[in-house]
Amino acid sequence: MNGRRLSVVLCLAILAGATWIVHELSFGFEVWTFEGRRQRLIATGSLRAPQVPLRFAREPAQPLWRDDSPGRHDASPNRTAYLVDFVYTRCPGVCRALGNEYQQMQRALASDPPEGDIRLVSISFDVGYDDPSRLAAQATLLRADPQRWSFAVPGTARDAEALLGGLGVIAIPDGMGGFVHNGDIHLLDGQGRLRAVFAFDRWPEALEAARRLATSEPAQSLARRGPQ
Repeated sequence: MNGRRLSVVLCLAILAGATWIVHELSFGFEVWTFEGRRQRLIATGSLRAPQVPLRFAREPAQPLWRDDSPGRHDASPNRTAYLVDFVYTRCPGVCRALGNEYQQMQRALASDPPEGDIRLVSISFDVGYDDPSRLAAQATLLRADPQRWSFAVPGTARDAEALLGGLGVIAIPDGMGGFVHNGDIHLLDGQGRLRAVFAFDRWPEALEAARRLATSEPAQSLARRGPQ
């Protein structure tokens, strides 16, 4: 009898622990999908790009997002808005579509007034294959203006994992040399905080949100993302 009671108590304890974990991960049982959870984290400002080494096809005129953590001070805060996608040069599908959308955003930005600053950034997570020379070839193929559109790859696989994890991006090897990954446009502010995510075919909305962010409109006005 004592053995049965102990088993029941252990089962109840395990069930209670599992329930608590699910409760925490689902924001009180309100969110049940990965993307839904990511949207909640974006809304609370919890997702941001960590400072990891990046190798560029062409070194940008200034660093990307900056670290504004306690103890660091900058006399000129970075007000740039970044539209970031995560791709790899061997990608046969969604990366090509993203490249086309980024070309359209680049053309649209050519007529923008000088106030505000918006940068397009394509980051490869295929660190074992994509190096700066391959990214440079990709940039040439897409006719990327290096003053507006940067291509980069993290220094190591661990750096790539940290960057993707910090922004809630998924990239899983498909067993055939490619990856299953997000095909989104990520809007980051000058401190690397993820402010919104847009489906790639909603690039006009992503660009408009970036313009508002670059001209310091309230953060809550940025939250248009695309289908969940």
